[in-house]
Amino acid sequence: MLWRIALLIFGFILFFLGQWVAFEIYSFNKLRRIDENISAFIYGLQTRESSIKIPNPSENIFLIFTKEEKLITSDNVLTKPLNTRTFSYAQYSKNGVRVYAYTKRVEIGEYLATFFENPLAFGISLSGLVVFVMGLALISLGAKTSPETSQESLQQKEDLINKLKALRISLAMDKVIPKESLEEAKKIVDSIIKKYSE
Repeated sequence: MLWRIALLIFGFILFFLGQWVAFEIYSFNKLRRIDENISAFIYGLQTRESSIKIPNPSENIFLIFTKEEKLITSDNVLTKPLNTRTFSYAQYSKNGVRVYAYTKRVEIGEYLATFFENPLAFGISLSGLVVFVMGLALISLGAKTSPETSQESLQQKEDLINKLKALRISLAMDKVIPKESLEEAKKIVDSIIKKYSE
């Protein structure tokens, strides 16, 4: 029974190990795209552009309002409409300059796409799921067969006790065997009955 539970736990650990590998890959790639955007935007500020092209426009939106109310943005603000509700944002203002940075939230769809596209993560999770299901099936089969087995063993035990009781009665009535050996036989039978009656 213990090895079945160990199989279940091992499958569970493998499944979540695959999920963890996929999430690490997803988060690494997402952070790399965000870093590329920040780097490109900072470089664009040095060149004094008002609309700065960023390499991954779906990941970030940047807005700067200068003291003179000049607007400097990433180019995705002007080229295509973005749903800002899917972004998290932060703002900072000092000495009349306001800066807004929007970053796309983590999405389960993007994560699942990374998970299914990565054979290592998908393989580890799938094998963990298979091992987990096998453990569940074996525990379920063990639970189904154990009551029947215990019922059979109870029946065998009861039959043995009944036969031994019958043997004791027959030995007690037999006058052929000398009295000492008859008493010894009774003691042996009594010990067997006592052992199986517990």
